[in-house]
Amino acid sequence: MFTGIATYYSARTAEDQLKQSREETDESARSQASRVTFYGDVEEDLKSHQYYIVNRSADPVSKLNVMLEASVERKEEGTAEPQREHRYLVLGIWSIPPCSRIVLRSVNLAIDPAREGNGTVARSTVIIPGQYFKADRIYFTDSGGRRWKRSLFELVSWSKPFDHSPSTSGAIENTLPIFVKLVKSPRIQTAEAKPCGGS
Repeated sequence: MFTGIATYYSARTAEDQLKQSREETDESARSQASRVTFYGDVEEDLKSHQYYIVNRSADPVSKLNVMLEASVERKEEGTAEPQREHRYLVLGIWSIPPCSRIVLRSVNLAIDPAREGNGTVARSTVIIPGQYFKADRIYFTDSGGRRWKRSLFELVSWSKPFDHSPSTSGAIENTLPIFVKLVKSPRIQTAEAKPCGGS
């Protein structure tokens, strides 16, 4: 009986230690990811003229994809007025340095004609400059090679670069995303992010 009780408590102790070890490992893995976020100068309906993508960790993050909602216009042949659509845009940023932030504005976004996924986008399609738009979520890789997804509500590990079929949160005419790139006119704003690092 004594041996059985001792074995039971020994097993329980080992189980508790294993659970604690897993929690510590998970917390360590999330340490850098928890310092990568985004926010905007939101005025109405969670939309803004500009958004900030921030890396407050002491290591760079890479392969960042930002899922945006914005309006685009395209000029069809034989029509006087351009056609306006509300679309999902996917912005790829190769890396964000440690302790830094990037300011995204619609004037710095352009449709990337070189991206294979844009094959169905009309050549006349342009992003409307100066508009209110919305950053919905970001996907990035931490310095340990782990992939993460951050939305306004959660931070979770992720295995895909972005949502291929994003769920609609409004009146989106076409749910296929348009791949966009940063253009440097006017100059893209970058700044040091504080506080940075720490535990």
